[in-house]
Amino acid sequence: MSEEAFTAFHVGDKLRGHLEPPWEVYGERLKRYELHLNGGSIEMERGPLQLEGFGLRLFRPHGEQLGVGFVSTTDLSAAGISRASTDAEATAKFARFPARRVELPSTLNGGGSNVETVDTALWNDPTKALADYVHALLTPFEGRAQEVPSFGSVRASLSEATLTNSEGIQRRVRRTQVDLEIAVKSSGGPEGRPPGEYWVTRRTCDLSTRGLAGQVDTWCQRARDVRVAEPMPSGIQNVVLPPAVLADVLPAILGYRMSGSAELRKMAPTPGEQLAAPGVSIFDDGLLRFGLGSAPYDDEGSPQVRRSLVDKGVIGTPAYDLLHASALDHPPTGNGHRGSPLSPNWFHFAYPPSPSATNLVVVPGDGGSEEELLESARDGLLLDQLGYAFPDPVSGAFGGEVRIGYRIRNGRRAEPVRGGTVGGVVLAGPGEPSLLNSIKGIGRTGHLEANLQAPTLWVAGLGVAGAG
Repeated sequence: MSEEAFTAFHVGDKLRGHLEPPWEVYGERLKRYELHLNGGSIEMERGPLQLEGFGLRLFRPHGEQLGVGFVSTTDLSAAGISRASTDAEATAKFARFPARRVELPSTLNGGGSNVETVDTALWNDPTKALADYVHALLTPFEGRAQEVPSFGSVRASLSEATLTNSEGIQRRVRRTQVDLEIAVKSSGGPEGRPPGEYWVTRRTCDLSTRGLAGQVDTWCQRARDVRVAEPMPSGIQNVVLPPAVLADVLPAILGYRMSGSAELRKMAPTPGEQLAAPGVSIFDDGLLRFGLGSAPYDDEGSPQVRRSLVDKGVIGTPAYDLLHASALDHPPTGNGHRGSPLSPNWFHFAYPPSPSATNLVVVPGDGGSEEELLESARDGLLLDQLGYAFPDPVSGAFGGEVRIGYRIRNGRRAEPVRGGTVGGVVLAGPGEPSLLNSIKGIGRTGHLEANLQAPTLWVAGLGVAGAG
């Protein structure tokens, strides 16, 4: 993308002076490139797939409430913009929110901080960057007789988001996002077992190849382990959770339960309650380098910051967007985001903002390396991958199939296991069992996975449904 996008600014110019304030326009210009793999070769290339559109939101007083009208469209013509404003006005007559008014960010709100959200090589030459990455991905498989890539894809999205409102602000944020999916298949050998397959799915902001060969070695070992894995015994177990598993659980559940949306529904924990183990501290950090939720501003134009959600086990204040902040008489926290954490998409203009976490950061502890955490746990399950965690933001529960894990015996990693389920509740009331208040060990090094940066955690007392 060489030219700058002015999507929201163009629409705002057409609306200014004709549409009654307050209103905001969020626009996106996007390009998407895809490489699809069949075995060790590229089966199909797609791109650039181009998309440009905007979402218009306006606010109208209705007694003690606000009428909120939202419309999205890809029609940037004068007629399309006029139709969007008419439809938004019609929606605002019926869609009510329990806030008397909303104060949109203005030019007096100040500027946002610098944060890296773009892979420069990908932005400048996406075709070459993708081809180089796939080459680096497939090269470590060369010469392997029993472990091969079965299928996969690498999808890269380039987004330039713009925002303007009736207060006159103009924001622009560039982002890159990469979605990797690859299945590694293991077969052959003297044991005569059926083939095993290990699936890798990742979402990142960059196409870094650092350490990729070592990762492929690990994936191949996991695929071999799948072939010989047996079910895990049932019961309440010590479970060691790496960041990749936690990333499928914590952001979706804590992002909602620690939000103004949950508070409005009286489902959020009370600030000041001790609902996590004393060593647990969690931040919401919208300025984390290459975090999927990072940007100088949120999707409503408020500057992003780093703030505490859990401090040494004690619950902090929830995350607020503009509407929930107004309804609950709090200042906004820069947590107005578009899209769904449960079904993320490569475009966001089609969604109105809602309060959610940006990037969660679990502060590392003194539990040491993964090997030291296993030694502390003594017996249980080292969970490598769930099929899908099924995080439920409302109940706070999660649970999924064990795609691959390892028994912990006498403080060491032992035989591989698979099948059955692991689950529990992330956040519960004082004295009730939950993942957060059952954390017994926190690793010393955090790793970024999507929009979670966390160390490995040892949790006591998660339910395992396995063999018997």
